[in-house]
Amino acid sequence: MCRGPEACEPDARRLAEWALLDVTVQHAPDAAPTGGLVLVAHPPAAGRLAGRVELRLEGVEVGSVTASPCGRCRIATLDYVHVAAEYRCRGFGRTLVAAVVARAPSYRWTAPLPDGPVAQSFRARIAMRRTGPPCAQVGSAEFRR
Repeated sequence: MCRGPEACEPDARRLAEWALLDVTVQHAPDAAPTGGLVLVAHPPAAGRLAGRVELRLEGVEVGSVTASPCGRCRIATLDYVHVAAEYRCRGFGRTLVAAVVARAPSYRWTAPLPDGPVAQSFRARIAMRRTGPPCAQVGSAEFRR
Protein backbone atom coordinates (compact mmCIF):
# COMPACT_ATOMS: atom_id res chain seq x y z
CA MET A 1 0.00 0.00 0.00
CA CYS A 2 2.85 2.43 0.80
CA ARG A 3 4.54 1.72 -2.49
CA GLY A 4 1.45 2.21 -4.66
CA PRO A 5 2.39 5.71 -5.89
CA GLU A 6 5.93 4.55 -6.71
CA ALA A 7 4.61 1.68 -8.84
CA CYS A 8 2.34 4.01 -10.81
CA GLU A 9 4.86 6.82 -11.16
CA PRO A 10 8.47 5.62 -11.31
CA ASP A 11 9.63 9.26 -11.19
CA ALA A 12 8.00 9.54 -7.75
CA ARG A 13 10.32 6.87 -6.35
CA ARG A 14 12.42 8.19 -3.50
CA LEU A 15 15.97 7.13 -2.83
CA ALA A 16 16.16 4.89 0.22
CA GLU A 17 18.18 5.97 3.22
CA TRP A 18 19.13 3.76 6.11
CA ALA A 19 19.56 5.17 9.58
CA LEU A 20 21.13 3.00 12.26
CA LEU A 21 19.63 3.88 15.62
CA ASP A 22 20.43 2.25 18.95
CA VAL A 23 17.03 2.15 20.72
CA THR A 24 18.74 2.01 24.11
CA VAL A 25 20.24 5.48 23.59
CA GLN A 26 17.49 7.83 24.75
CA HIS A 27 18.00 11.45 25.68
CA ALA A 28 16.37 13.66 28.29
CA PRO A 29 14.05 16.25 26.71
CA ASP A 30 16.30 19.17 27.63
CA ALA A 31 19.51 17.46 26.46
CA ALA A 32 18.40 15.92 23.16
CA PRO A 33 20.44 16.65 20.05
CA THR A 34 18.59 18.62 17.37
CA GLY A 35 20.11 16.88 14.35
CA GLY A 36 19.44 13.44 12.93
CA LEU A 37 17.13 10.74 14.25
CA VAL A 38 16.89 10.89 18.05
CA LEU A 39 14.88 9.17 20.78
CA VAL A 40 13.72 11.35 23.67
CA ALA A 41 12.43 9.80 26.91
CA HIS A 42 9.86 11.64 29.03
CA PRO A 43 9.26 10.12 32.48
CA PRO A 44 5.68 10.01 33.74
CA ALA A 45 4.44 13.46 34.76
CA ALA A 46 3.23 13.96 38.34
CA GLY A 47 -0.13 12.26 38.71
CA ARG A 48 0.21 10.36 35.42
CA LEU A 49 0.74 6.66 34.96
CA ALA A 50 2.35 6.48 31.54
CA GLY A 51 5.84 7.42 30.43
CA ARG A 52 6.45 8.58 26.87
CA VAL A 53 9.23 8.14 24.31
CA GLU A 54 9.25 10.31 21.22
CA LEU A 55 11.16 10.03 17.99
CA ARG A 56 12.55 13.27 16.55
CA LEU A 57 13.91 13.80 13.06
CA GLU A 58 16.04 16.93 12.72
CA GLY A 59 14.53 18.28 15.96
CA VAL A 60 10.89 17.72 14.92
CA GLU A 61 8.73 15.09 16.64
CA VAL A 62 7.58 12.51 14.07
CA GLY A 63 6.16 9.92 16.47
CA SER A 64 5.68 8.89 20.06
CA VAL A 65 4.76 5.93 22.22
CA THR A 66 3.32 5.78 25.74
CA ALA A 67 3.54 2.84 28.11
CA SER A 68 2.50 2.00 31.65
CA PRO A 69 4.85 -0.22 33.67
CA CYS A 70 4.13 -1.89 37.00
CA GLY A 71 7.22 -2.51 39.12
CA ARG A 72 5.42 -4.81 41.52
CA CYS A 73 4.10 -7.39 39.07
CA ARG A 74 6.64 -6.64 36.28
CA ILE A 75 3.98 -6.15 33.63
CA ALA A 76 4.02 -3.23 31.19
CA THR A 77 1.28 -2.14 28.82
CA LEU A 78 1.91 -0.47 25.50
CA ASP A 79 -0.76 2.22 25.65
CA TYR A 80 -0.45 4.23 22.45
CA VAL A 81 1.79 4.48 19.39
CA HIS A 82 1.51 7.38 16.96
CA VAL A 83 3.56 8.27 13.89
CA ALA A 84 2.69 11.33 11.81
CA ALA A 85 1.00 10.26 8.57
CA GLU A 86 3.77 11.55 6.30
CA TYR A 87 6.35 9.43 8.18
CA ARG A 88 4.49 6.10 8.25
CA CYS A 89 5.74 2.95 6.52
CA ARG A 90 9.37 3.76 7.38
CA GLY A 91 9.77 1.60 10.48
CA PHE A 92 9.37 4.48 12.95
CA GLY A 93 6.48 2.79 14.80
CA ARG A 94 8.43 -0.43 15.28
CA THR A 95 11.44 1.64 16.38
CA LEU A 96 9.32 3.39 19.02
CA VAL A 97 7.98 0.05 20.31
CA ALA A 98 11.52 -1.35 20.52
CA ALA A 99 12.67 1.79 22.36
CA VAL A 100 9.97 1.60 25.01
CA VAL A 101 10.51 -2.15 25.51
CA ALA A 102 14.25 -1.46 25.91
CA ARG A 103 13.41 0.73 28.92
CA ALA A 104 11.90 -2.26 30.76
CA PRO A 105 13.31 -5.36 29.04
CA SER A 106 12.59 -7.83 31.86
CA TYR A 107 8.90 -6.90 32.03
CA ARG A 108 6.14 -8.92 30.38
CA TRP A 109 4.69 -6.62 27.74
CA THR A 110 1.09 -6.49 26.57
CA ALA A 111 -0.73 -4.31 24.05
CA PRO A 112 -4.50 -4.13 23.78
CA LEU A 113 -6.14 -4.18 20.37
CA PRO A 114 -6.60 -0.58 19.20
CA ASP A 115 -9.53 0.95 17.33
CA GLY A 116 -9.31 1.75 13.64
CA PRO A 117 -7.93 -0.18 10.67
CA VAL A 118 -4.54 1.58 10.47
CA ALA A 119 -3.81 1.01 14.17
CA GLN A 120 -5.04 -2.58 14.01
CA SER A 121 -2.85 -3.27 10.98
CA PHE A 122 0.19 -1.91 12.82
CA ARG A 123 -0.68 -3.85 15.99
CA ALA A 124 -0.90 -7.08 13.99
CA ARG A 125 2.71 -6.60 12.85
CA ILE A 126 4.28 -6.27 16.29
CA ALA A 127 4.91 -9.38 18.36
CA MET A 128 3.21 -8.58 21.64
CA ARG A 129 0.47 -10.20 23.69
CA ARG A 130 -2.96 -8.63 23.32
CA THR A 131 -3.89 -8.67 26.96
CA GLY A 132 -2.51 -9.72 30.28
CA PRO A 133 -3.82 -10.13 33.78
CA PRO A 134 -5.15 -6.89 35.24
CA CYS A 135 -2.76 -4.90 37.36
CA ALA A 136 -4.01 -2.57 40.08
CA GLN A 137 -0.58 -1.00 40.55
CA VAL A 138 0.10 0.09 36.92
CA GLY A 139 2.34 3.11 36.88
CA SER A 140 3.79 2.51 40.34
CA ALA A 141 7.32 2.30 38.92
CA GLU A 142 8.99 4.55 36.42
CA PHE A 143 11.09 3.22 33.58
CA ARG A 144 14.70 2.58 34.45
CA ARG A 145 17.14 5.32 33.55
